[in-house]
Amino acid sequence: MNARTLAAALAAMIAVGFSAIAEQTEIKRLSIDEAVNLAMENNIQLASTAIDVRMKKRATDLAWNVFIPTVQGTGTLARSNSAANPYASLLAMIIPGYTESEPEEKDHWTAMGNLSISLNLNLALFEGLKATRQSYDAGMLTWEQARAQTEQNVRKAFYGLLLQQGSLGLARDKLAISEERMRQTLTNFRNGLVPELSYLQTQLAVETQKPSIMEAELALEQQTNLFAFILGLPLGTKLELDGKIDPQVQSFDADALVRDHLAERYDLAILRQNIDLMETQIRATKLQIYTPSLALSQSYGPRLSAIDAEWLDTENWSDSSGAFSATLAFNITNLLPFSSTQQKLRETKDAKNKLELTMQQAVYNAELEVRNLVKKLEKSRTSIAAMEMNVAIAEKAWRLTEQGYKAGTIEYLDLKDAENTLIQARMGVLSEKFTYLSNLLDLETALNTELN
Repeated sequence: MNARTLAAALAAMIAVGFSAIAEQTEIKRLSIDEAVNLAMENNIQLASTAIDVRMKKRATDLAWNVFIPTVQGTGTLARSNSAANPYASLLAMIIPGYTESEPEEKDHWTAMGNLSISLNLNLALFEGLKATRQSYDAGMLTWEQARAQTEQNVRKAFYGLLLQQGSLGLARDKLAISEERMRQTLTNFRNGLVPELSYLQTQLAVETQKPSIMEAELALEQQTNLFAFILGLPLGTKLELDGKIDPQVQSFDADALVRDHLAERYDLAILRQNIDLMETQIRATKLQIYTPSLALSQSYGPRLSAIDAEWLDTENWSDSSGAFSATLAFNITNLLPFSSTQQKLRETKDAKNKLELTMQQAVYNAELEVRNLVKKLEKSRTSIAAMEMNVAIAEKAWRLTEQGYKAGTIEYLDLKDAENTLIQARMGVLSEKFTYLSNLLDLETALNTELN
């Protein structure tokens, strides 16, 4: 009975183990758009940037709170050391027979309250509201730039994996052809049609290909696992990429792209936003220097007439210290050229000038980048056309060489050379198409627009 129970438990554990392995090795079919969406959802850097944007959005929505007055309320219960009437001697001189009664404990105590409301106003506050909004807009641009960069990286990585898969597929096709040729040569050798050397040559060709294929498989597996990790997929998820490297090759007009789309770049937009923010800060500082501030204040200081009086009776409370005030203040020190505020103003102006120089350099670099990418795309376009023609020629040469080898008029080394030439030609087309796609993604990011 115990043996049967133990066997059942072991069987259950084995079943659970296989189930866990099956879950860990789940195969997920993934298109390039799905990969981008997963990266957008799970990217840690994007999540961090989104928090920054949320903080700036909250600051923008509540920027009006600078106009909320400061309200402070206090309550005091005090006991004086002396409860004697300071005017007792004077009253005795004026009123014959006047005597001061002995103070009781309640005469030592006093209850009082205070409520103060104050608000400081300056024209610079309105520029501060504008600066808060501009800071939020700059944060949104930074977030959108991070999303665009993430999408570019994911698409490049996706096509990179497709390139590795394509290269591995060509190597496997070559190995399959070599194995088929080895089997055919073995049959011919056993039938006495070819010498043993021919069989050994085909066998060597098969065995020498296997290590490089195994290495390529391992590299592809590692890169695929890394890609799955970047997308935030569970550990052990097996990916099956749904896509191909087959771009719609076209020509681009660099002048038109620069004219129509260069201003849409995120880096240039962020620089422009920061320059505008600097200008707002300069105006705010000038308003602080050259305009007065208005301080509004209202205070209430109720005092209880006697500590043993009814506290809730308003007649027992009197306010002799409360007041309203409106004060117009002008800081003369800020007018001095060597004051800290003037120094801050000059530093802000210098920072703005530096940003404008950076903007000029960024525009030049951006245009240069676009023109270089267009040249690279044009080079890839012409190369793809030439390489596809080379593939057609190499395929025909390989078929003719294989026919000659079967007929005994072509040496094995010549056949192998023709085969290698064909594989290299196909790989060249695949690599050049990947280069075209990579440069196209760079150009789309550089212009912040979709071109294909």
